[in-house]
Amino acid sequence: MRNLIAVTVAALVIQLGMPYTHACGDKTMRVRTGVRFFYRAEAAKHPSKILIYSAALPTGKANDLRDYLNNLGHKAAARDDVGSIKNDLRTSHYDLVLTNLAEAPELQKQVESSTPSTVVVPVLFKAEEKTAAKQYKVIVNKPRDGEDFLVAVWQVMKSQSKKS
Repeated sequence: MRNLIAVTVAALVIQLGMPYTHACGDKTMRVRTGVRFFYRAEAAKHPSKILIYSAALPTGKANDLRDYLNNLGHKAAARDDVGSIKNDLRTSHYDLVLTNLAEAPELQKQVESSTPSTVVVPVLFKAEEKTAAKQYKVIVNKPRDGEDFLVAVWQVMKSQSKKS
């Protein structure tokens, strides 16, 4: 019995005396302090104005993404046709435009002529990454959820803050 008490006390002393250690990568998985939370916090601190071309996403997902980004603090708008996107780019300032790779070159030309601070970000779902990575500073490749778009928004906003 004395041995059992001695072992229990020794185990408690060892456990209480040792500092709490984290597993590798554990800090990034904690709620409200992880990598994904970082992008959410950045969205609240530095909101951006985003224009979404609906054809760049699967059917019905553009409005979901718009609502998600608006809930985080960004000002997002979704448009169904290229004509309304071009009109919006002429009449208002946007920080970035999310589009598909087919429309990206045409929108890039318009952005360069009218609002050079706007960044065109192609959304890719196929093996178009190598081609697009050569042409565009920021791309969104195979997005799974709204969090993947936050990374692109943060990259654009970070690059624009370095310019000014």
